[in-house]
Amino acid sequence: MKSFNILRITLVVVFLQPLYSCKKFVDIPPTPTQIMSSKVFEDDGTATKAITGIYIQMISTGNLFSSGNTTFYSGLSADELYYYTNDTKQEFLKNEISPTTHGLISTVFWSPAYKYIYAANACIEGLANSVSLTPTVKQNLTGEAKFIRAYCYFYLVNLFGDVPLITTTDYELNSLMPRSAKVSVYNQIISDLIDAQSLLNVSNISNGKIRPNKSAAGALLARTYLYRQEWANAITQSSSVISSGMYSLQSNLNSVFLNGSSETIFQLQAGSSNINTFEGSTIIPASASATPTFLLSNTLLNSFESGDLRKTNWIQSRVFAGQTIFYPFKYKIRSNATITENYVYLRLAEQYLIRSEARAQQNDISGAQADLNIIRNRAGLPNTSASDKVSLLLAIEHERQIEFFSEWGHRWFDLKRTGRASAILSALKGSTWQDTDMLWPIPNSQINLNRYLSQNPGY
Repeated sequence: MKSFNILRITLVVVFLQPLYSCKKFVDIPPTPTQIMSSKVFEDDGTATKAITGIYIQMISTGNLFSSGNTTFYSGLSADELYYYTNDTKQEFLKNEISPTTHGLISTVFWSPAYKYIYAANACIEGLANSVSLTPTVKQNLTGEAKFIRAYCYFYLVNLFGDVPLITTTDYELNSLMPRSAKVSVYNQIISDLIDAQSLLNVSNISNGKIRPNKSAAGALLARTYLYRQEWANAITQSSSVISSGMYSLQSNLNSVFLNGSSETIFQLQAGSSNINTFEGSTIIPASASATPTFLLSNTLLNSFESGDLRKTNWIQSRVFAGQTIFYPFKYKIRSNATITENYVYLRLAEQYLIRSEARAQQNDISGAQADLNIIRNRAGLPNTSASDKVSLLLAIEHERQIEFFSEWGHRWFDLKRTGRASAILSALKGSTWQDTDMLWPIPNSQINLNRYLSQNPGY
């Protein structure tokens, strides 16, 4: 990890910091620093630092969609988490997001995602115009930039629905960009990931899987195809990752999120010398008397089958104020100068469940069962009893709920993409739930700055 940490003090700060520090994505005028940034792409080393600088920004603090907050706030919106202290986070729990929290949505989700997209766009343009880079370096860096852009858009479109589709650094054009239809955003994600697949190296070019390779692009592409209900494509992509021979499920569940895990496809290291992951530092208590933060809902706790090793290995409990409370324990280190855990963005278990669901949708019952059973057996559970398409899809939904609880918003997105959100959450949350709650509001501050942005229904 030493070489990656050194990048924190490199020329990327000089050349590209204006791309990250702007208050609003579309409020970026050309500056001398940005005009000079073309020099970054005259040299393999500085061009590489431009790309890795984006990763550093994505995990630089704990107050970002890319460093834990997608897990936290999507978990509140779904049926996974609640927050111990009664504050504005309850608006996500009740799915009644008021203008009070628009500032949080803007600074934690919307603005950071668009900052990274802008930086990726700048890199794509700079790389395309460069004539001095080593061809293989130029190719791989372009693939990384497209992967980053696709990753950010995947979360924007699943949190907000239609969003502005920004693919250039033309600030005048971007400042007036309306929301693009969800299908157009997904088409761009798929296009970027297909390009990334063709451009990225097969093997990891850095220690720790902290830069995406061809399989990382394929893994995100498989997920995207699943969300788009393109079952055959989802099977093709997930099968490619599974059969690559580069990854294997960890038999010990306590090793899944460790550095060097054979299951990890893509991960990033937190931007703090004594923090392994911001998720761990937020959830794990500093002491027995520390006030709890994000806790697991009874709905989730009661969803585990008897004997499920994920409940005993990935959940921790303690007594606070005379009450036994439970919290996620996938990341087990709160603070430690020794880095043994990185924040996992993509892992192999998802690919088996993607393929299982896509196979079930195509009536390949035995194939779907086989993939599902791989995940169940790893958790100490017997083979599934589901034997037809309807029961199997429900079994896969349940398995995804348990395997990916408090992890990157999987449950929130699954409920919405399968059309099950209203049936499940209305029963749980009662009169506070309405169908329009499936999308978060576009931050009012962004609408005030761009008259072409419209608000989601219900806000």
